[in-house]
Amino acid sequence: MRPRPALILRRLAPPAVALLLALAPAAAARPSSARPHAPAPPQIQLGPALNAAPGTTVTLPPAGLSIEYPVMVAALGAAACPPPALTAELQRLGSPPLQLAGQSQDFTVPAQSAATLPPDWEGLTAYQLAPEFWTRLHCLLNGAPAPLTVGLNVRIGQLSWAEQLVAAARETATNGLSFSLGNEPDRYYLPNYASLTKPQPGEEAASVNLYLRAAGYVRPATAGAPLSGPEMAAPTRWQAALPRVVSTLGLQTLGVHMYPLSVCHTPRAATVSGLLSESVGAAPRRLAWVVADAAAAHAVPVISEANSVSCGGKAGVSDSRASAVWAVRFVLSALKTGFHEVRFHFSGNPYDPFTVRGGEVLRRPLEAAMVALNQWLPAGATLRSVPVRGLLATAVATPAGHSLLILDNERPKAQTVILSGYTPASTVQSFAARGALPQPVPIKGAGGRERVVIPRDAVLAVSF
Repeated sequence: MRPRPALILRRLAPPAVALLLALAPAAAARPSSARPHAPAPPQIQLGPALNAAPGTTVTLPPAGLSIEYPVMVAALGAAACPPPALTAELQRLGSPPLQLAGQSQDFTVPAQSAATLPPDWEGLTAYQLAPEFWTRLHCLLNGAPAPLTVGLNVRIGQLSWAEQLVAAARETATNGLSFSLGNEPDRYYLPNYASLTKPQPGEEAASVNLYLRAAGYVRPATAGAPLSGPEMAAPTRWQAALPRVVSTLGLQTLGVHMYPLSVCHTPRAATVSGLLSESVGAAPRRLAWVVADAAAAHAVPVISEANSVSCGGKAGVSDSRASAVWAVRFVLSALKTGFHEVRFHFSGNPYDPFTVRGGEVLRRPLEAAMVALNQWLPAGATLRSVPVRGLLATAVATPAGHSLLILDNERPKAQTVILSGYTPASTVQSFAARGALPQPVPIKGAGGRERVVIPRDAVLAVSF
């Protein structure tokens, strides 16, 4: 049997009992003020001061489109003009730059050139582009005048093929036309499959020289039109040679590809948590050297093909609510790094921002983020980072005189902020990876002040 506490006290020496009795009330009387206080929520004054510092100027719609040829053909449908819903969707996105690109670019040939295809595997796998494609695309661009970039087949291309595509594209475009020379040429020179993961001796020089010969052969077909490239899959493979590539081909736009996650190489990382990690949202920072090379060559740097997870994306991740939060983070990081635009890739897979079925457009969460970004950041706007404890904050000023504050919570816990100067004219847009969307709540007795709790992995945009 355990002895009772009172019995234990009686067995102690009298001085020890007195000490215990003296300490007990002292501990109970210790003031609660000794406990550390949680810091007060940060307060942000909505007003001109947020846009006082120098910022980055927006020159293009920040969210553009990169579409595989077969996906574009399917979306346009079989009628003389595409489904009205597709035209309305491009208008909803702000008619941003549209690039016909991707892996299919280096397999596409005009249908009238089918007789000239080589009798080998490359000829058998070529994608024949019917003449009706250009008529339907022209009809689309009449309704939604997006600038057009046409990808030319460089890997197995013939000069006559390029000439036919260029001629058709000139009759199709309604608001600017440029051409992209090949797709991911840093993968053209692959002596064996091991080179996908292990650089081979002399591989960079061999692949660069191969690309320059092939692109130089096709380039005369463009007849002085603006050119973009080299559309590298992994830009670091050509880091040393990139300035030579840009200057040799006279590229006006330096395009690179970026997929922060992959189901082909790192499938375990392709999760919602992985997509929302800080390093994935800020991935464009790793390519700041590309922006520097573009500036030295007086070229415009763009991430011309991007999406959440390479190899087509991953269902449940690329098409989840988290993809919208990731897209906002990724595009803002790209713009602050110096890129002028991010073009989101369509390949008929889970990461497509929207799909067209039976004339109807089916939107995914990523599409809503693209629409918001192009509305928040019109051409001529400036954006700048604002220090706010616990949040990533970006202030935006538009040419029309409107201002915007974008608050992003990357922390593992919800963050509270007080917005001062909030008026009934203010508008709010928000995205959240999970749970409820953040909304400002008026603070009683304090006019123009609102308290807002931003959950983890949520974005709030307030215009004022």
